[in-house]
Amino acid sequence: MKNIDAIKARYLDQGVREDNFLYAVDAVKAGSKREHILESLTADYRGMDYIEATQLLEELFAANGGEFKKENRSGYLYGAFFLLLGLAASFYIYYVYTYGGILVRPILIWAMAIVFTLAGLGYILLSFIGGYRDSDEPFKD
Repeated sequence: MKNIDAIKARYLDQGVREDNFLYAVDAVKAGSKREHILESLTADYRGMDYIEATQLLEELFAANGGEFKKENRSGYLYGAFFLLLGLAASFYIYYVYTYGGILVRPILIWAMAIVFTLAGLGYILLSFIGGYRDSDEPFKD
């Protein structure tokens, strides 16, 4: 995290307990949801008020690189993997039809090219718009 020492000094001077600050830093680094962190910080045993906890989280998320920094990784990973498979099958089709040869199992190769390319694009587009943000629910009932 950038500027963590400056943020820590400012909030410790304002009266925030060090264990509350360290909990907030660890939760932000782990990628926990804002609502869960706020709920824990404003609990009776922590003793922070809502406004102070919100300001602390805003600065910590800004220093860490954003609130949703880690939450879209699976969409991008699967999207890139499927897109590479689809483009490899498409290149194989292009190569056989351009330079001659026999396409082994043409229906399967065409289906792979179409399905994997569309699936890869779908995963990546869903990740861009935030389709995978709620997939990792730490406090799921």
